[in-house]
Amino acid sequence: MNTTEAKLILHARRPNGSDDGDVRFVEALAQARQDPALADWLAKEQAFDSTIASKLRSIQPPTGLRESILLGERASRPLPFWRRPAVLGLAASVAILFVLMSVLSPSQPTLGSEQLALGVMAEVDSAVHHETMPMARGALRTALTDPAMRLARGLDLDFEDFKRDGCRSLRIANRDVLEVCFERGGWFHLYVARREDFGGTGDNSQPIFREQGTSASVAWSDARHSYVLVTSEGAAALRNIF
Repeated sequence: MNTTEAKLILHARRPNGSDDGDVRFVEALAQARQDPALADWLAKEQAFDSTIASKLRSIQPPTGLRESILLGERASRPLPFWRRPAVLGLAASVAILFVLMSVLSPSQPTLGSEQLALGVMAEVDSAVHHETMPMARGALRTALTDPAMRLARGLDLDFEDFKRDGCRSLRIANRDVLEVCFERGGWFHLYVARREDFGGTGDNSQPIFREQGTSASVAWSDARHSYVLVTSEGAAALRNIF
């Protein structure tokens, strides 16, 4: 132990010597006995500490100080946050607002296949779309890659079947939509949604073809699902398999 280390330890030594049995203080005191400068510093520190301790012992607190402090603390203690009148009033207002919204707000509107198609085309053009290629599997792959299969006839699968057979899940207009990819004389992307989410209120069985940028699409619906088929091969390629 050197002088600097001993001084750091002796800074924490109590004036009454009650710490002198601790091994750390024993070593520090031994260093002070070997170092005259450290011994002189320690003597001055002890004298200063004794003077301060004596002054503190001579101070007598006023009678009733403890009771006055406790009484003032109780009087000035703030109300808990959740019990303040302003907070209680705000909470009541929010609760009333939620009730009114639930009563007066219309239910979520049903969207048509047009909105699904527009959402799909925007998704195809996004960077997220190009990060993965969800390939069809099982019965879905068999149906989609069959040269004799025309998609306009419908797919005898339910929404959960689509999920299991290699589809990617995404959200369009806050509704679940599935995407699956397949190759049939070119690459195609089939998007599937529940009819009740994108069926609208009219007859959407008639296909709607559109082209946007380098992509072409066709949107249609059957009794259970709404579909959008997208490809970069052009509208003619869509018509060949639709």
